Amino acid sequence: MGRERVRWPSVVDRAREIVDGYAPMQVTLRQVMYRLVSEGTLPHTAPMYRRLSAQLAQARRQGRFPDLIDTVREVHVPPAWPGADAFLAEMPG
Repeated sequence: MGRERVRWPSVVDRAREIVDGYAPMQVTLRQVMYRLVSEGTLPHTAPMYRRLSAQLAQARRQGRFPDLIDTVREVHVPPAWPGADAFLAEMPG
């Protein structure tokens, strides 16, 4: 990543692509951050995490970004099945 300036509009666009790629499941801010870090889009620092949070929150308020899972305010339980047969029974034809 180096010391180049972060271009937030493109970071928000890439974050939206990441979130949309998980649909219909939702993801957390932390998951989005780790994906952006692993791609080299953002450095892995606490200030950058806070800045990403602020940028995505602003985009959500403006209707330009989907909701993320809020693990502080709600308990998120991903779908689960007792076994492979139960999972396969719910799959569409």
